[in-house]
Amino acid sequence: MDIKTRLLVGVLKMTQFPQIPSEPKAGKWYGIPLKGCVSSDGKEVHAGFRKGTENKLVILLFGGGVSWNEFMAARPNSVYGNPDKISFYACGDGGLVADLAARIGIHTLSKKESNPFRNWNMLAIPYTTGDFHCGTGDFPYTALDGSKQVLHHHGYTNYRAALYETMKHIGSNPEQILVTGFSAGGFGTALLTDDVMRTFPNCSDVTSYVDSGFMIYPGWPEVARNVWKAPKKIAERIHSDNITLDCLQALKQDHGDRVKIAFSCSTRDAALSEYINYVEKDQLYADKESGIQFQKELKQMCDALQQAIPNIALYIFDTPDENAAKKAEGLTKHCIGAADKMVVEGITAAQWLWDAVCGNPRQIGLSLLDQIPE
Repeated sequence: MDIKTRLLVGVLKMTQFPQIPSEPKAGKWYGIPLKGCVSSDGKEVHAGFRKGTENKLVILLFGGGVSWNEFMAARPNSVYGNPDKISFYACGDGGLVADLAARIGIHTLSKKESNPFRNWNMLAIPYTTGDFHCGTGDFPYTALDGSKQVLHHHGYTNYRAALYETMKHIGSNPEQILVTGFSAGGFGTALLTDDVMRTFPNCSDVTSYVDSGFMIYPGWPEVARNVWKAPKKIAERIHSDNITLDCLQALKQDHGDRVKIAFSCSTRDAALSEYINYVEKDQLYADKESGIQFQKELKQMCDALQQAIPNIALYIFDTPDENAAKKAEGLTKHCIGAADKMVVEGITAAQWLWDAVCGNPRQIGLSLLDQIPE
């Protein structure tokens, strides 16, 4: 391990939350051990929990890539490095990042008076299983060094354990719930909100907010059933190349007005555009062409969402990617990030989300999808 990696791991370990006591203090983050739960490579995992002062709950599902075959499984994204230059999903040590990440971005629930979620309970579920938080299976593969390994697609198992432990501290009858996630966690939000609602059947005010969770891939039904081993109640909803649309449509059909749905994404998402080339060319990279193709597919997605869910909240943005090379290709930012700083049509993403939670959905930025780069 080089010096930079040692320093990074040291910083990450110092940011880890203290283990949760029997009576957690309001406003403080704690780690919740998940007995018997493991990450992709078998390491122990924990969730993050912050006790609120209101009987309301935010469930945050972290992002971190995806794996659906042996080639992808052999190329995790590790803080310790990867002998190959490409990577597809967060490895077990990616869990070190979870406690740090929970403190930043749109979902932090900071103590700022302007944050309407500041007094809500919060459960932050890390992600290092490559399965959009919905798996229960084990996938054998050959690592780049030739050794035989197993990728533990235990996302659903870990999520259920985290939810169970959280209920010990908040009870089983929250008044209001926001299920949300970014990137792979956005897909997870679409996949798991139904499960959350069935766990809290007395809560009649639930919002499901998917941030940057959209990808067209014909193999989703097969992957969910036979690679990730998703529970039947989840896998049976997936029947097309659009896993997010399948799940959100079913969610609305099953729960009606009890659930509000929100979706955000950038026009030519730099990270998600990479998978267009991987699916079509077996190469993981994004360029101008894949970005434009993603934009066209995203427009079709938004049209389909509005048709299936007329009162859906949509937020489309075109902030350039921070990477200079990707920016030069016209690619845009992956995930909203700091919601109070993202502004489209004069509306911050934070205000848009709060409006959606309060039952006032707005469709922001849709005209950006018609602006195709030359």
